[in-house]
Amino acid sequence: MTHHPTHIDDTPLDATPLDTAVDTDAVARSVVAAHGLVPHGPAGEGVDFVVHRVGRPGLADAVLRIPRHRLYRSPYGDVDSADLIRQEHAIAAHLGPLGLPVATPLQRIQQPDGLLVSLAAHVEHDDDPLDGRDVGRFLAALHAITPPEIPLAYQSPGNFTAFFVQRLGDRHANLLRAAPSLPPLPAPDRIAATLEAVRTPHRLLHLDVRRQNLLSRRGRLAAVVDWSNALIGPPLMELARVAEYALLPDNGIDANAILAGYAEPGAAPPHGGASDGAVPDLDSPAALLYRLDTAVMLALVFHSVAPDARRAQVLTARAEHLLGLLHDREERRH
Repeated sequence: MTHHPTHIDDTPLDATPLDTAVDTDAVARSVVAAHGLVPHGPAGEGVDFVVHRVGRPGLADAVLRIPRHRLYRSPYGDVDSADLIRQEHAIAAHLGPLGLPVATPLQRIQQPDGLLVSLAAHVEHDDDPLDGRDVGRFLAALHAITPPEIPLAYQSPGNFTAFFVQRLGDRHANLLRAAPSLPPLPAPDRIAATLEAVRTPHRLLHLDVRRQNLLSRRGRLAAVVDWSNALIGPPLMELARVAEYALLPDNGIDANAILAGYAEPGAAPPHGGASDGAVPDLDSPAALLYRLDTAVMLALVFHSVAPDARRAQVLTARAEHLLGLLHDREERRH
């Protein structure tokens, strides 16, 4: 059976795609005809991309990943869908040779009008329950390797803490427009100091660990896909996001199982060095800030990108709760 991934996009409340919509079915037909492929029909879809499975005569099947829009707006500028495709290919090309399970990138196909489409190897997968410990082992391996030196679509260059403080401030301001009773953020200098107090090497983070992006076969992890939200930052951010994602049942992940796998000794790739197997405190002030970043992002998603009034209310309440915990910690500190 085929999963149907839905990409949770890191975009603000007013972030709607510009008027650059793509006729994805027409693009699929064009690519198939131009490259001698055999169409097998749609294989999944999300907010940003539509996936078509195709046959390659004499070769294994592949998947076409076609953007719904050429250009998307983000909190820190416009993001070209071509940059997301280049990022996906570059990350997979870096991780695959290190033994990490990814969908092998095959080709970036540029259409006559300039639109970039991704062709990657099809990963056979099913809907059997996935052992969350496999996901934890994968994350431990990911966080043990040196990250690739590539530009990332949703990360501005420079100091990570300054980038994060700005991003959280922008998102909070966007959510405040929909939820005027939202408590204020801690002062930017306090957020920065809290994050800087936790000094760990920065690693590649997936930041969209959900069942829809975890392709498995007979209960074992076969590939991790959709690297659009990837950042290079502290692993604590990844684990905090896993903890928050697990609160939504349809994300289909078990945080306890993932953390158990993450903590297993030796959960590192063949060429990536050793993992210390340590799981940080996910209720620490720094972890609460990363969890808040996730809750605010999800609230914005359900307020705008994928409107759902009930979920928007639940996630806004979750953001309010996390802000309350942060302010309580600050008051006790004084």
